[in-house]
Amino acid sequence: METVKAPLIFSFALAAVAGFVSLIVSSGGSDNPRVEHDSAGLDNPINLSLLAFGIVFIVSLLLVSMLQLASRENPEELSQGGGVNRNSEELYRQQVAERREKARRREAEEAAQKRSGAAGDDPPYGRRSEH
Repeated sequence: METVKAPLIFSFALAAVAGFVSLIVSSGGSDNPRVEHDSAGLDNPINLSLLAFGIVFIVSLLLVSMLQLASRENPEELSQGGGVNRNSEELYRQQVAERREKARRREAEEAAQKRSGAAGDDPPYGRRSEH
């Protein structure tokens, strides 16, 4: 059984790199350090790096999990159906044969009624006229 450790570790490492890079870039670098680090808004480098960490972690975890699902092979027993319908092709053929047999019987009965109606023995009450 596959675990979720590998995608979590990969996503965490990728997010840590993105957070560290955004912290360094937003602080101004080593040549031009920012003086005010006490603000609570988005101009604070720590807030920006935490935001970058969270976004990259979620996006990379989503992408890695979707790629894992796309590459996973389905078990062979899924193609055979489940439970009662395990042999669904055979059941379908039986149903088609039953429907054809019913249609054949109905056509035979209609033909017999036409022959008896053509002889003129019974009056055509309740039947449509064929004129």
